[in-house]
Amino acid sequence: MENIVEIPLDAPETETEAPPDPPDPPDPPEAKRGRGRPKGAPNKPKKEPREPSPEPVPLSPPKTKAPAKRKPVEQKAVKKKPVYESSESEDAPNARKTTQQIASEVLELLSSQRANQRAQRRDRYAAWFQ
Repeated sequence: MENIVEIPLDAPETETEAPPDPPDPPDPPEAKRGRGRPKGAPNKPKKEPREPSPEPVPLSPPKTKAPAKRKPVEQKAVKKKPVYESSESEDAPNARKTTQQIASEVLELLSSQRANQRAQRRDRYAAWFQ
């Protein structure tokens, strides 16, 4: 603590001190080593070739199975559905439905389905509160 010198704030600067020398820069980091074999590295020694085996024994040709004989299949008589001729008056209302009518039918079906689900759920849980 003896080397601390007090300098008043109002005092004129007559003596300028040189800034201290910066410390030596740290050593540059070592270059990152890449993965794998470095360029120019010698190839791995090849495995010694196997000794050729003696003359291969000729194999007999593979046996093939004779194709199974199929029995002739008796063709059944195909029954055609009878075609009923309908009068044009029956088809006319269904064929000329508007998109609004179709949409209203779909909504009605969905709402009735939802009502059935609610009723089933109500019946299932009714026993809990009795």
